[in-house]
Amino acid sequence: MDNSKLSTLVELGLLCRGDSIPASTDGATTTDSHDYRTHHQLLRYQNHNFQYPFADRTLPAYELLPESMTMEEAMGRTRCICLLGASDTPQLRRSLENPETITLIFEPDEVVLAKFLETVPPALLAAHSGFIFSGDPFTLSPSLQDSLPANMFKQGPPAVFQTKRIATHYDQWATSLTEYLEILHFRHAVHPICGQKYLFSRPLRTIKRGLTYDQQLHLYENIPDYLTSPDISALENVFDGQTAILVAAGPELPDAFDYIRANRSRAVVICVNNALKPLAEAGIRPHFTVINDTSLDSGNVFQHVPPLPGTILVGHCLSDLGRGLFGKKFIMDDHKPDTFGERPTLDNHGSVISTAFSLARHMGCTCCVIVGAQLASRDPWRLAYAKGTTNHTDSICNRPLIHKSPQLYPVSTPHGHTLYTTLNFRDAALWLTEEIRLSGIECINTSKKSILYGRGITYDPKPAINGEPVNQVIASLFQSEPPRIDRTTVDDYVKKGIAHWAGLNHFAKELLQDETVGLALKGAAIREKLDANNTTFLLERSRIFRNDHFHAMAFSDDPLQQAAGYRYYFEQLQRMCTNFLEALARSEQTIRHMERT
Repeated sequence: MDNSKLSTLVELGLLCRGDSIPASTDGATTTDSHDYRTHHQLLRYQNHNFQYPFADRTLPAYELLPESMTMEEAMGRTRCICLLGASDTPQLRRSLENPETITLIFEPDEVVLAKFLETVPPALLAAHSGFIFSGDPFTLSPSLQDSLPANMFKQGPPAVFQTKRIATHYDQWATSLTEYLEILHFRHAVHPICGQKYLFSRPLRTIKRGLTYDQQLHLYENIPDYLTSPDISALENVFDGQTAILVAAGPELPDAFDYIRANRSRAVVICVNNALKPLAEAGIRPHFTVINDTSLDSGNVFQHVPPLPGTILVGHCLSDLGRGLFGKKFIMDDHKPDTFGERPTLDNHGSVISTAFSLARHMGCTCCVIVGAQLASRDPWRLAYAKGTTNHTDSICNRPLIHKSPQLYPVSTPHGHTLYTTLNFRDAALWLTEEIRLSGIECINTSKKSILYGRGITYDPKPAINGEPVNQVIASLFQSEPPRIDRTTVDDYVKKGIAHWAGLNHFAKELLQDETVGLALKGAAIREKLDANNTTFLLERSRIFRNDHFHAMAFSDDPLQQAAGYRYYFEQLQRMCTNFLEALARSEQTIRHMERT
């Protein structure tokens, strides 16, 4: 609708407008109250151990909200107050009056919003951190996830209140919006705690957290690839106007094998790393495989497939790059750009299928057919993967639903299915569906049992593909030139790495000669330095080290236990040093062989 006040609010940055959703009401904006919205809070499906990850087990990393709350109680728990329904209620006024509160007002109907602004002027909102979002949140541009800052969700979980009009006429809108907001809170405030950063490394004390052990090991192993593999800029728009088949490792993947075979010559087949094994066993060779997870586990699949000289790997610089498995590699993102050069990256979030989509977009594809991307399971207790993957299971666990962890999070699809997923995958699906919506790229999901749905995504089990042949372009990519990198700088980096870890290994060996309780005093002084330069974090993430075991001994009151703790620390440090030295030696040997050929 054309309304000067709405336009003014947009110009002031106080209003984001989506498509208005009128209801069969009189547009009244005065109701008795905004009441707390009762529902199963999304975070109840998160592993409860992550709520108290610190040494002080009384200190929560995030807040679980109660089943019911007043506005006063909500403001005592969080700064993020979300009001569904533009109505001048006592709860709205109290939220705006609180200088600590960020007040987000959501209104589906712009007719109602215009009347609301007659009683609540824009100046009041501007002066009290009040912001409005109108219409369908899945029509906003930029998207809601790009409009709300991450730091806002670090101030506490969204406390959602709604008017009776919303509860009566817009329940599905309110349900979707509440989930959206809670997913964003999970993404920005909770996932960093339960993600890679703290895996095997509970924050028992302050240490520097840089590269993980897996990333550092991959960095050393991948040095020869940094010298020979181009970055992804060489792939930009090479398949302009073509169709891509994006292949994930969901349970319906085997049903699509014939479809992929039939269309491989006229569509670009891009598979995620975990889908590579079932494809290879079916005799299907994808044109591209993508990997962006930097963990050792993510690369395990490469040990279970034969050499693929006709497949191109697009991998993160700190991922497992498959050694000699692939005929060609393109590397994204950079680390140590002064040594190995700068590289562009691909947008991704939560799941490698998002990287596959971003690669297709980067290469100029205008249509994506999504195969095997369920990101969910019919089993409420564990995810399902395609037969042939390294984590496939057939059985379904029949247990009563408990509506909290360890049960998976339920998702109702537009096709009438209730599926179950992790919060990470639900977040990944939201991110990707919003990216697809705003990209303008036609996307077709071949599965009804998938949590990838929404605007911009249609369903067709076997969509026709009439693209041009892709084999000639694929062949040309194998001729892409390697990057221009100063070998002397790389040689120096390798030598310094060998010297560093050899020196630390020797120092630990010398320290361990002390078999008295004096080892604890010496060890503590050295450990403090290693805490501050990322070495301890590498060790904690190495999986050969038990952080809680060390911490219990080294910080006990018993001198003998303290000495035993530091003996354990430096023995495991020696093992880690040896692993890094072996990786550097292998890369150095490979580089020397490359120079001779």
